[in-house]
Amino acid sequence: MTTEQIKDKPTVLFLSGAWFRPSTYKKFLSLVQEAGYPIHSASYPSLNPEDPFTADCATDSLSVREKVLLPLIEAQEKDVVLVMHSYGGIPGSVAAHGLSKVQRVKEGREGGVLGLVFMSGFVVGEGLSVADGQGGSLPPWVKEDDPSPGLTMPIDPVSVLSTDIEPSVAQANAAEIIPHATLAFKSPSPTPAWTDAAAFQGRLAYLVCTEDQAVPKFGQEAMMQGTGQEWIVKELQGSHNAPFLSNKMQEAVDAVNKFIHTFLSRENGLSS
Repeated sequence: MTTEQIKDKPTVLFLSGAWFRPSTYKKFLSLVQEAGYPIHSASYPSLNPEDPFTADCATDSLSVREKVLLPLIEAQEKDVVLVMHSYGGIPGSVAAHGLSKVQRVKEGREGGVLGLVFMSGFVVGEGLSVADGQGGSLPPWVKEDDPSPGLTMPIDPVSVLSTDIEPSVAQANAAEIIPHATLAFKSPSPTPAWTDAAAFQGRLAYLVCTEDQAVPKFGQEAMMQGTGQEWIVKELQGSHNAPFLSNKMQEAVDAVNKFIHTFLSRENGLSS
């Protein structure tokens, strides 16, 4: 990977799903970096929080925006693509609100969010929550008040999140899962960036994991349809964690790369 490759490509800001440590995504992000993209990642106050009763999704979104996204765009004038897994789709989308490349070009400013990539990611509108998207409550495989009040843990994460992962890898990942605040899943989302149709036309992409037991395929498709926006969609035959822990990892990286190339073609049209 040359200096020019890094210079010419946008920065990828990766947002993880609930309960997962960064190690879950290490190999996947290494492959994305090998494809020439500078990598940054963000965590959330709601992940293994000091006080779960204040750790809502708005706080997560503000943390991502102020600690990672604004420094990249405002201070470093970077073009950024957000790649978001599962729960990460909510704080990532909200953090990007008002920071689109399209809008910033109009304002004569450098840097901005080129596009949004969801990987089995939650796409919910303003005022809605993860729980709202699942009938108003968390699914039965999420145990509440575990290991203490205000926290959640997945029950049998291997069978729900990693059904097609090599058993030793799936078990090792399950052993590293840490608690996530219930409030993050039940609090209303602030305004997400994708509501600005003009700014994100042709810049919304979704990798559908067809065998996902946590966020089923029909749910992923319904969330996209509910936005009223146009999406660039690819399917990956795998579970919730297949893009990061299975032999489908390179396929997932290739999909992200193609999504970003599509965003860049839009950017070239914008600049011409």
